[in-house]
Amino acid sequence: YLRATGDDGRILGSAQNSEARIFLNAQTWAVINGVADSNRAERAMNSVEEILDREYGPLLFYPAFTHADEAIGYLSRYAPGVRENGGLYTHAATWAIMAECILGRGERAYQMYTKLCPINRGMNPDLYFCEPYVTPGNVEGPDSPHFGRGGWTWYTGSAAWLFQVCVEWILGIRPTYDGLLIDPCIPKHWENFKMKRLFRGDVYEIEVVNPNHVNKGVVELVIDGRSQKSNLVTPFKNGEIHRVRVIMG
Repeated sequence: YLRATGDDGRILGSAQNSEARIFLNAQTWAVINGVADSNRAERAMNSVEEILDREYGPLLFYPAFTHADEAIGYLSRYAPGVRENGGLYTHAATWAIMAECILGRGERAYQMYTKLCPINRGMNPDLYFCEPYVTPGNVEGPDSPHFGRGGWTWYTGSAAWLFQVCVEWILGIRPTYDGLLIDPCIPKHWENFKMKRLFRGDVYEIEVVNPNHVNKGVVELVIDGRSQKSNLVTPFKNGEIHRVRVIMG
């Protein structure tokens, strides 16, 4: 998907461009907002995997601008690969995880998460430069001589987004207006996981089992011993502990 057009008809985010040929947000949000049909959604995210996703996660766009461009604005004035100019912008990268979960690609979603996880990145402090317990706002991209160096910690809303996509989209325990939706998207080799979730005054002790080793799909919920086919937990609102067993398949 293209990123933008200028007043003069110039196209941004096209294979015709020498710089900024593909943008992450244009691909991920086509999936998230449902504009892309299943075929185009797969193609868009395959392009993310092939071109944008690197050792430390998906870049905001690629290649970086090498000269300041008045029509583009301030991001083209950053050095190539730094921050918004072809770097990994964590906020946008978290939405790529969400898009992969929507497509049911659990391996890809979890792989992206592990690349972004500050604890993993902190195992190489001489390269990473950031605290291993804080989500960075950005990581420098491959057009930078400091590829992989993090920056702008303690100054980003992406920490909340990284938590949200992990809990609500990979683990799939997602609050909705009607109740607690349980829709995991996990690697096939995961056999199970557990979570305790406070929701609307009740405590839910949730166990998810994956006997058929699938990425996505729930065939049964057992709530306090009662089976149902729907993967929506309707709130009890009685302030008690409820046990939920989730069978994927």
